[in-house]
Amino acid sequence: MNIREAVSEDSYELQQLQAQCPQGTSLVVSTVNTPDFFARIKAYESYKVYLACDRNRIIGSGACAIRSAVVNNKIRRIGYEFQYFTSPNHRKTGIAKRLRQQIEDHLIQSGTQLSYALIMEDNLPSIRLFEREGFKQHRTLLMPALAVRKDMKVFPEGNVRPAKSQDLTTIAELLNSTWKGHELYEPMSANTLARLIHRLPTFSHDSLLIFEAQGEILACLGGWDWSRVMEVTVQALSRKLKIVGWVLTTSRILPRFPKPGKRMKQMMLTFIGFKEPAHLAVLIRHMNNQALRNDIEQIFCVCERDDLLLKSMKGFIRVNTAIHLYTKPLGQGLSLASGPVFVDGIDL
Repeated sequence: MNIREAVSEDSYELQQLQAQCPQGTSLVVSTVNTPDFFARIKAYESYKVYLACDRNRIIGSGACAIRSAVVNNKIRRIGYEFQYFTSPNHRKTGIAKRLRQQIEDHLIQSGTQLSYALIMEDNLPSIRLFEREGFKQHRTLLMPALAVRKDMKVFPEGNVRPAKSQDLTTIAELLNSTWKGHELYEPMSANTLARLIHRLPTFSHDSLLIFEAQGEILACLGGWDWSRVMEVTVQALSRKLKIVGWVLTTSRILPRFPKPGKRMKQMMLTFIGFKEPAHLAVLIRHMNNQALRNDIEQIFCVCERDDLLLKSMKGFIRVNTAIHLYTKPLGQGLSLASGPVFVDGIDL
């Protein structure tokens, strides 16, 4: 077995292998990057995808991105590790460990001081891997999923519109004000915000909404249509989840519930900034109505368990999933402070 860096020609084989590696326990899904394997990864300015190969056949993969963010009140270079998967026929043979070590070597050589990963609460294989590799669970965050089920009334005492290029300076200031003091947040400027919008696949200024009143921008919110960069297909549901689905649909609380073979359409919230939760609530309801028209079924984000933005989600059916933030110092013993943490929906 050898480890090498992925190239564009590997895309189809990676997609085929990815489809063979379902995730989850209660809700088992397969995820396949689309339209090519690298579409989802291009959200990051600096990234690497590594492959484990056996006789030129891909049997495993892992990815990482490098970015700048606040750690202990200073801007640092940090690494994010994600999308590890191994061929079902080659599990428990040390492939994931080899990929993980290759990624860590790359991160250290690139000058990163900390690496982090997000792991769903029931993903025990990943938890065991990262803990064996020296990662520590820093905190358990919340991933609220909002059910898109009906048109919601919006009563804004102001105006909702797509962002324009001339708004970016004010939007960057609002984002910085919202997340000031949060570990892992990268302060924005108009230029860095413009580059991120341009880089994010299938995203544009029209995907970023603002709520303004009397000429003042009070909230901003982006909706990244995840179904355009990743196909999520339901493979199986636990017996308990099937019962829950039957109750919710027969009582008409939800119009539909995922079934095996169903391809799910989901939206991730990003560029979340607000002066008050009520201002953000206007945009979330507006985003819900847009999602409904595009047959999107769930809206996701990641936040602290007591985050103010949760107050903007009143009126929604919300299903919360715990997601663990794991971190590992690289080289200089750097660790996160005890304050609140920022995690962008892009990382999911």
